[in-house]
Amino acid sequence: MSTFLKSEHQKQIKSADALRQYFHHFAKPAAERLVGIECELLAVNDKTGEALPYSGERGVEAVLNELAYEFGYEKIIENDRTIGLKKGANLISLEPGGQIELSAEPVKSVHQVRAQLDEFFFQLRTVAQFIGHIEFLAYGIQPFSLNKKIEWVPKLRYGIMSKYLIKKGYLAHDMMKRTASNQVSFDYSNEQDAFEKMCIAMRLTSIASAMFANSSFSKGRPSGFATERLHIWRYTDPARSGLLEKLLCPQASFDAYLNYLLDLSMMFIVRKGKWIKVPRLTFRKFIQKGFFGYHATEEDFALHLSTVFPEARFKQYLEIRGADGQRTHMIPAVAAFWKGILYDDEARLEACALLKKWTEKDYIKLHRDVATLGLRARVKGKPILDIAKQLVKLSEKGLAKHPSFNAAEQDERIFLEPLKHEVLKTGKTQADQLVSLWNGPFRKNRKALISYLKI
Repeated sequence: MSTFLKSEHQKQIKSADALRQYFHHFAKPAAERLVGIECELLAVNDKTGEALPYSGERGVEAVLNELAYEFGYEKIIENDRTIGLKKGANLISLEPGGQIELSAEPVKSVHQVRAQLDEFFFQLRTVAQFIGHIEFLAYGIQPFSLNKKIEWVPKLRYGIMSKYLIKKGYLAHDMMKRTASNQVSFDYSNEQDAFEKMCIAMRLTSIASAMFANSSFSKGRPSGFATERLHIWRYTDPARSGLLEKLLCPQASFDAYLNYLLDLSMMFIVRKGKWIKVPRLTFRKFIQKGFFGYHATEEDFALHLSTVFPEARFKQYLEIRGADGQRTHMIPAVAAFWKGILYDDEARLEACALLKKWTEKDYIKLHRDVATLGLRARVKGKPILDIAKQLVKLSEKGLAKHPSFNAAEQDERIFLEPLKHEVLKTGKTQADQLVSLWNGPFRKNRKALISYLKI
């Protein structure tokens, strides 16, 4: 949910038209396009699997402080508490329930993404040994802790968000405190390219969510969902999350996306380090009328962007948000799958052709069904598992056409192997596999589940 980093640049916005070029400024030529990863992990007690508190000797703040000491991060402080870390272009931040998130510097290849993740995991495992009795889980939802038992991270932003969102959806606090995801970001070269990517991302996101479903166990038992995280998002704030139906069409534009943002209610602004609640005011009205003497700036708009959570969104790049937190060996597959599709024109066209007979109602129904059924969901009577297999083949073709190699001369297709063999070949998602293990070999033992999911 972003850590606010103060900027000295406060360019005032005098009209909505002044923002019409905002997203155009971030376009890049194809030769410079990158891929970025955001990886959220769940910090838990190694014996009980309960969420770590923020406070205390074995709390998440202690983890951040130890990371800063051992690995040279700069602390981000708010009200004398450590709420994040920064080193170069890498940011470690905290979600509202103490989920630890790496927002890594965008890189050229998924091989580099994997190296970033490996370094992050090494650092966390090192700190866990120093502090003792903690583990970090690569998973999509807190497996044992109830929402009310999880301490809020004392970020001023979250205090305002929690009160706003709970009025919009009864599971908003569960989203904030219990869930974790892996998000990937990609560049665009111009407006047409941006919306071709946005359109295919919105069309494929439900299938990707099914392939990467990994939040079937929570509150100490199987939940009945394949991806409970996706279900929780349905009851958070429908106006700013889920599918944006108007963007299922590649003929959409930055103006359409901008108008959507301008007409959404704001949550807050920041002035001189102070978070100011902005109730019942859209960003458009903020530009037109101001708010108690405050006037809209580009920094305010960037902050507003960070409070919008559709399955795909534009910031300074296109961000894809639909995957549950994955087990460690599967996280690079999320980046590889989307890179192979989005960065190859032919793969995008062929992916669209697979779905050419689907209607808007089909997409909306599938998005709902996937939460419970995962890869068993159907569209027009046909299982999406077959389409998922075809999409992964298209992704492989895209990666092969624009190869990037590691030291062993392997290209990025290697990262799709776990997805192909463990999920698509068996037809069993990680969610299905975890429930089977819990009821079978794990014998409903917490420590077995923790050991399976830890980094």
